[in-house]
Parts: sequence; structure tokens; C-alpha cells
Amino acid sequence: MNHRILVTGARRGIGAALALGLARPGTTLLLHHVGAAEQAGTVAERCRDLGAETEILDADLAEPAAVADLARRAGDVDVLINNAARASNVAIEAMTVDEWQATFAVNVTAPMLLAQTLGSAMAERGWGRIINVVSPTVVLGGPSGPAYVSSKAALIGLTRSLARALGPGGVTVNALSPGAVRTEGEDELAATTGRDTADLHTPVVARQAIPRALVPEDLVATVRLLASDGSAALTGQVLEVGAGLVFR
Repeated sequence: MNHRILVTGARRGIGAALALGLARPGTTLLLHHVGAAEQAGTVAERCRDLGAETEILDADLAEPAAVADLARRAGDVDVLINNAARASNVAIEAMTVDEWQATFAVNVTAPMLLAQTLGSAMAERGWGRIINVVSPTVVLGGPSGPAYVSSKAALIGLTRSLARALGPGGVTVNALSPGAVRTEGEDELAATTGRDTADLHTPVVARQAIPRALVPEDLVATVRLLASDGSAALTGQVLEVGAGLVFR
């Protein structure tokens, strides 16, 4: 079955890997980014090489009006992957209301607004898939800061609420928890503190049941399942794809 798939934060890292993993003839990939058209264009070209149609959509997910406009431009979406996220490593003693609210705006409010519009339309058509990318920091309590951890916990709660609300319309809603996947964003964040991402990941990898470094492509097979007809009875769940870093 051919689908229109919206992936937020698709210009690189996990978002780009998921878009490429879902690209095939007959599929249309809607690649969201903010202020990085060249990178998004590269991903779009690679998706087209795999036979998919592509559209590139720029939107600042921190702005509710921009999120609403993104949903309007996306049109009838069959699969929504809320992957984009705002990192926050600000410690509780330094936390400001602005930092807290900015993190929640991208990590919780934007997915809610997209699901509100696009998920309702899916239910009206009788089929849809929503996949929210969360984090094992919800179980571990860190190492990210409290705004990020709390926002991902809220996104899990939203996932379960949406699963109940949209299930009667044939829409499944699940959360994907990637584990310690090294991405460009993590490298940039680590650089601001003078640390190396590989060093930060070493103790995490040692805690995994399968002690090897993870890459974005490790997530593709799970997302293919969640986006398929075969996941019709799978909803409201958090799938840990982190080599056994945490168990639920």
C-alpha cells in the first residue's frame, strides 16, 4: 500500500535514516526540517533514488502557528513520525521557565498539534500510524537535563492517550525509544561542553545487553513494522530499541 509519510526532523541522524528506510516506489516522503534546506535536499535526493516521491517542508516547531501550517501543507498523511526534538542539558538548579517551555514546545506541543490535525484525518479515513520518538532517559532519569527527560515522559503519556482516542478509527499510536544512538546533534551538543560523544556513550554501551555502539539504521526495521498493516494490533506501546539498555 502506498503512503504519504511525514517525518519531522528528517534532515539528518535518526530522522534521515527512518525516511530512507521507508522510501520505496509509490511512497511519498514529506521531509520536515528547520533552516537546513541543503541537508534536507540531500536526504530527499537519496529517497528519490530509492523510488519514493519527496516533498521538503520547512517549519519551526517551537511556534504553534508554524506547526499548524506544516499540518496544512502536509495534507493527507498516512504515517506521522514525530522525530524532531529539542535537546536540553540544563541542570535543575539553573533551569528557567523559558528553557522548560521551549523544550516542551518542540518535544510535546508540536507532536500533539500534528496528531490533533493529521491523526483526526487518519481516523476519518479509517487507517493511520503515528510513531513518537521518545528516550530511555525517561527510565534512567538522565543523563539529559530535567526539561528533556520530562518532555519525553509527557510524550509517552500523549502516545497512550492518543492510542485510546484514535484506536476506534483504525489508527495506531506507539513510541519508539532509540537508546544510545550516536547522532550529529549529540556530537554538536557534546562539543559545547568540551566532551566527546563517543566517550559519553562508552559507559552506556557497557550497560547494554548487546554491548555495541548503535547507529540510526538500527531503528529502521522496527519503524517499518510500526508503519505497516502488520501493526494493526500494536498500539499504546513503548518499544525500546536500545540493545537492552533498559527493559520495560
